[in-house]
Amino acid sequence: MPYLSGVLTGIILTIVLVFVIDHVDDEPASQDIVNWGMVADGLGNTVADVNEQVREEVHEATAPDAETPASEPAAREPVTTTPPATTNDTTDIR
Repeated sequence: MPYLSGVLTGIILTIVLVFVIDHVDDEPASQDIVNWGMVADGLGNTVADVNEQVREEVHEATAPDAETPASEPAAREPVTTTPPATTNDTTDIR
């Protein structure tokens, strides 16, 4: 887990550093390291796609189940009740 947090921290710091370098002392003749317009478009499209997929999944998960027509109940055999077994033993065990 510490390895993963280190990798993610490194990625975030790299992106922030490149963004700062591109925008500090911004001269018209200077060329940016990253085309931030393309990044914004790509990220916007990705967010829109994820939003649409999540909306579809939530709609599908919360949709009421289609009701199936009730079939005729199966004919059950009549339940016969038998009296409990009795013994003629009258001894009382205490």
